[in-house]
Amino acid sequence: MANKNYLRGVRLEREVVNLFKENGWIAQRTAGSHSPFDVVLVKESDDLKKIVFVAFVQCKTKKKN
Repeated sequence: MANKNYLRGVRLEREVVNLFKENGWIAQRTAGSHSPFDVVLVKESDDLKKIVFVAFVQCKTKKKN
């Protein structure tokens, strides 16, 4: 069984991916890769279909008090 911290982190990563996909981005989790980033974001230009922006995101959660 996964621990609470892991599950909170996965949930946050999925929320980030869904938020960006809903706004026209290409978004992908790097699940299980153990890399320095958790999500890759790519934005294409609307008219030329060329990549105009790439972001590598590390997601962090904060413990609730």
